[in-house]
Amino acid sequence: MTEFCEQILGYWSSGAEEPLSTPLRAVPQRLLVVKVFGMGDGVLVRSLIEHLKVRNPGLEIGVLLGPATRESLTLGADFWIHQYTQQKLTPRAALHSLREIRRRDYDAILNFEQASTAGSAFLAATRIPLRVGFLPTVESAKGRFLSHGERFQEGHSMWQSFIRLAQMIDPGLSDQVMPVPLKCGAAAKRWAQEWLTPHLPHRPAIAIHLGSQDLEFRRWPLERFVQFAERIRALGLEPSIILTGTAPERPLIRRFIDQYSGHAADASYSGSLEKTAALLEQCQLLVSNDTGIMHLAAAMGTPTVGLFGPNSPRYWAPVGPRATFVYDTKVACSPCLNLYANRWPLECANPEKSRCMLDIGVDSVLNAARSVITGAWLGNPEAANGRTAAGLH
Repeated sequence: MTEFCEQILGYWSSGAEEPLSTPLRAVPQRLLVVKVFGMGDGVLVRSLIEHLKVRNPGLEIGVLLGPATRESLTLGADFWIHQYTQQKLTPRAALHSLREIRRRDYDAILNFEQASTAGSAFLAATRIPLRVGFLPTVESAKGRFLSHGERFQEGHSMWQSFIRLAQMIDPGLSDQVMPVPLKCGAAAKRWAQEWLTPHLPHRPAIAIHLGSQDLEFRRWPLERFVQFAERIRALGLEPSIILTGTAPERPLIRRFIDQYSGHAADASYSGSLEKTAALLEQCQLLVSNDTGIMHLAAAMGTPTVGLFGPNSPRYWAPVGPRATFVYDTKVACSPCLNLYANRWPLECANPEKSRCMLDIGVDSVLNAARSVITGAWLGNPEAANGRTAAGLH
């Protein structure tokens, strides 16, 4: 249903008056925040909600979310919750959600979805008068359904763009705010400690995220991850490797464990984002493909290295006190992903699949890790070159 609506609305892209590019006249009392897709996006958006709440204690928040963002947006919070599930969306379900949102009598919408025109049209039907959202860099009908719009700027990271959008609600929000850790309860922290006791015979604890959802071309090759872990052992260390992931990524995890000569444990059975966050908080390093786990670890304060190829760290570098990235390719087709221009390829167009990820060498990842870890347990910080994500802002 959503895809059909997007196609219909796609023909309706000209002649509309541009939405206002200025902040609201006053911070609303009741705000509906929208983030349906992207677990990593949810981590960043939740951080901005927390900053808005601190600055505006009387602000009442509702969230429109999907399965991927539910936990990151609601954990430990008292927000009103409105659920969106694209796979189960029917006209009846859409009308039910519309009535539910209308009953809450929101003053304004803060829509962090990057591209959805159909979603913006649905939100306009809620009759909420103030609707703040993104405008893509390409022609789009989305602006018809916004009262206030922030156009993407190519020189800004997505975190910076998120901040600028939130500043349309509260212009006093600082440009320098940083993501905040997910709120892990005592039970999750206790679970993490109990899980780590048998699975962490050695230090340091190094988390690795091998997958990239179902987009295989965004992965660093499994063999390189194994080589990275073996290189750390060659330094005289005996790390405990913690492998995060989801159920579909367990075959990758099993292959890593079979190929790696040291100790590795499968943490894909944690059962919740909260428990995974509590585990990451205990790790001395995470190395990950460009995924939501990368953003989660960076927000938790875990030293984080993100690996990039199809997507550009210019937009999506991990943001946190100890976070950096590796982007070593020079192939002309990279980056092929660009949410600002609504470009979402689902497969690699290069004759050599994942060519951009193959360009990342183990030495580059080791040097990036040395630039963010606490201490010098990986040897000399040969690449402490200031490429931290925090330094990009």
